[in-house]
Amino acid sequence: MPPVKPKTQHAWLAHYPAHVPATLKLPGGGLPALLQATALRYPRRPYLTFFGRDTSYTQALAQAEHFAATLQAMALPPHSRIALCLPNCPTYVISFWGILLAGHVVVNLNPLLTSRELALELKDSAATVLITFNLQPTLTKVQEALRAMPANQPAPHVWLADLADDMPPLTALGFKLLKLVQRVGFLPKGMHWLPDVLDNHHPYRAVKLTPKQTAILQYTGGTTGTPKAAVLSHGALTANALQVKTWLGEPQPQGETILAVLPLFHVLALTAVLTMGTAIGARLVLMPQFNLAALLKLIKRTQPTLLPGVPALFQALATHPLALHADLSCLRFCISGGAPLPTATRQAFEARVGAKLIEGYGLTEASPVLACGPSHGHVPASSAGYPLPNTVIEIRSPTAPYTRRKGVEVGEIWAQGPQLMDGYWRNPKATKQVLKAGWLRTGDMGFLDATGALHVVDRIKDMIIVNGYKVYPRQVEEVLAQHPSIAEVLVLGIPHARSGEAVKAFVVAKPGHTLTPAMVLAWSHPHLNKLSRLAAVEVRHLLPKSSLGKPSRKDLAAEERAKHGK
Repeated sequence: MPPVKPKTQHAWLAHYPAHVPATLKLPGGGLPALLQATALRYPRRPYLTFFGRDTSYTQALAQAEHFAATLQAMALPPHSRIALCLPNCPTYVISFWGILLAGHVVVNLNPLLTSRELALELKDSAATVLITFNLQPTLTKVQEALRAMPANQPAPHVWLADLADDMPPLTALGFKLLKLVQRVGFLPKGMHWLPDVLDNHHPYRAVKLTPKQTAILQYTGGTTGTPKAAVLSHGALTANALQVKTWLGEPQPQGETILAVLPLFHVLALTAVLTMGTAIGARLVLMPQFNLAALLKLIKRTQPTLLPGVPALFQALATHPLALHADLSCLRFCISGGAPLPTATRQAFEARVGAKLIEGYGLTEASPVLACGPSHGHVPASSAGYPLPNTVIEIRSPTAPYTRRKGVEVGEIWAQGPQLMDGYWRNPKATKQVLKAGWLRTGDMGFLDATGALHVVDRIKDMIIVNGYKVYPRQVEEVLAQHPSIAEVLVLGIPHARSGEAVKAFVVAKPGHTLTPAMVLAWSHPHLNKLSRLAAVEVRHLLPKSSLGKPSRKDLAAEERAKHGK
């Protein structure tokens, strides 16, 4: 048995896995040093796998440097913003590293944005170049977004990638035939094919990058109204990649294989898949679009050892009929993030698959991981694990923010660490609201138990106020998730004449199960206290999903507001 580490001022340090130090010495320099170091150590190891086509670490680094040289030859202003609006594919990864190697800034854009949302984020970031892909619906959306840009702001150059270029020849031919109607045949003025742009012999000139330099603009906080981008530095992103790498422990000698089903344009996959995976020398199996049947075939073919995902994915792998006979024994452990992980989902997944499922907690403004359950050993039930090395978490009063909560009192989660953002892009007012003397106000409610493990109760803005008392949707969802016929659930507050608000549940039945509002109401009544009891239940075939694949409370809330004329 490893020796117990001495207790310090932070209770969680005594419960760290034996291989995890209390603090990490973080390197100077920029984020691409992770790729450069791994390419030097494992030059021939496969780095990217896409429809069976492999790209080695050495090849990827050479392609990224060539991409960077192309940008350098354009003589763009220093730290120009280059927007990526791509699904998971090698072009995304190569472009990502190439932009950073050239000393510029990546602007991550969701390909599912509407043209209006895309225009807002292009305008806000003042992107010089937009790199996207060659399906006609995407091109139409880009054209609409460019027309909506202000007349006094230069429109970005548009470089169009062909996903078929990343595929093996036979697969590429099939893709071209399948997408014949949707693929773009000619380009409007001002747009260029990415291969044509890259068809040059410019030499790459190494750029000195510093930890304080901005690496990424990562949009957060919804897409309505004015967009808001977290400014993430090279130092913050490098720190978070190394914090997660250290936390998970030494990779297998033969290397790890990570299945990249999470979209890389999302901050969770950015660290849990791309940067951390690069740091450990993993093979990244890229999946451009989620489909459960295709995912199971990909698992069988590529035998991934690590699988980061959202709770809905692990619920499907544990209970969906398509997954019940799939061999998932290749998985060593899985990481859940992006949304609270119901205890029932974790238990069902671990019982079905045998791999450990650990939960992480974080947010875009923290690059994103602040706490995580250990990959080995015990983690307190219903917790999001312990703060990562170099990270401090405190619980403070939401109304008196400089007053610390004691014991297991619920309060607002505040965090401090090297992975925090520098602020919101060109938005000092919003920055001032969340960054306070080196601390980040997360807007989440939770508590630290006696071991120092973090328990996240809910978002402050999602709380339901019933007769003046706080009801946390997540706690109600945890109860309802234990119902034998419920596959997915979201809980919202709805207007109520007497109590101000009341609790409403939206549920989806498991395949082959029957579910009615009356059944849910009757089952839940003895399991919930008087304030938390359901006033209404709506059974749906599907819940609206975010780009990450998690149920979208925001979309449901918008529907409810529309129903009530608000």
